[in-house]
Amino acid sequence: MSDWNNLSERLKRLGVQLGISQPLQANSGKVQQLEKLVPGRNLSTIFGEIFSLNHSYPENHQHGHLPLKPLTPHDWLAQWAKAPFTPDLESLIFLDTETTGLSGGTGTMPFMIGAGRFIKNQFVVEQFFVRNPAEEIAQLAALSEFVEGVEGIVTYNGKSFDLPIINTRYIMQRLSNPFTAIAHFDLLHFTRRIWKSRLGQCNLGNIETHVLGFQREQADIPGYLVPDFYREYLFTGDATHMPGIFYHNEVDVLSLSALFSWLAAILEDPSDDRFTDPGDLLSVGRVLEILEREQLADQVYASDRLQQLPNSDRQKSLLLRARLQKRKGNLEEASVLWQEAASAGSLEALIELAKYFEHQLRDYEKAMVCTDQAISICSDTPLTDSLKHRKSRLEAKILKNIPGES
Repeated sequence: MSDWNNLSERLKRLGVQLGISQPLQANSGKVQQLEKLVPGRNLSTIFGEIFSLNHSYPENHQHGHLPLKPLTPHDWLAQWAKAPFTPDLESLIFLDTETTGLSGGTGTMPFMIGAGRFIKNQFVVEQFFVRNPAEEIAQLAALSEFVEGVEGIVTYNGKSFDLPIINTRYIMQRLSNPFTAIAHFDLLHFTRRIWKSRLGQCNLGNIETHVLGFQREQADIPGYLVPDFYREYLFTGDATHMPGIFYHNEVDVLSLSALFSWLAAILEDPSDDRFTDPGDLLSVGRVLEILEREQLADQVYASDRLQQLPNSDRQKSLLLRARLQKRKGNLEEASVLWQEAASAGSLEALIELAKYFEHQLRDYEKAMVCTDQAISICSDTPLTDSLKHRKSRLEAKILKNIPGES
């Protein structure tokens, strides 16, 4: 028996009457009723009613210092997500769940599903809330109606967590799943690519603070407390903490839209004046390479803003740009960049220069100088033996003045 079924049995033993027409009854007259704390309404489905809270925002609403609605195309974001096509913005669903636990599996259920989408000139958010276990099927039915026509979904770690759980619930309730065979934009993985080196932790709250410029109100409930507060509500009927959970979930959905908007803008134009941190810009250059936008990546690596990077990161930017030039066969341009990186102490640049001087220019003396400098930097490492072997080969070439080896 699943954890959710066990919970249902425990509620019944406590005298709670479960069923579509039998919402949870409070055990005490001093509890706070959900309907008095949350300005939601009951939505009717063929499986009964489900409680839902609706909020609408104008499409130009600012979440932190970013708009909810993208002002640039999101084609490159779709390519990053390996979507089979680029869904229209109006056919995207921004989705986040609050669940009974973090373990996953059939015992974990999303008791709240927050979904947002652009409808006409509004960003509409619906939060479908299960007041007792019997309402789950109505929740899923209402969600299906809200997302009708969906072609893509935007989540934050949804590939590993939210969507597998929702898919499982649709299967268990024997309902048609509206999320099969659609494009999935999981922003967590892209976000880590850009901001992990600077922020370390890339949870959505940290991204809100340091990227979106958004601060949550004190009413917010920390995510780790949400399952416990929901269980308390099920057993006592006291909805004291439910407004905080609704707020927490709604902000997650809004942040998804604002983050989607910002990522689309970054990929479209990384020179945007709002994108100021040089380390973040360096990370974007790497993403552009993955997307095979090498010309734009080269422009990013050549940006004056990267001059502000610490020495080690500045070396990385030079090496990345040199790699692009080498890939295109522009070895002379690459050698200039290697020399700049080598003067900053880059071992990799010295090795590349040694190869360039030996094999391309047949200048064994310069190759020897680079090799000696590399040996002095790497000290006693496995790479040292390889460098010493190169040095021996160069000494023989210099002595015999023979052509370089390929």
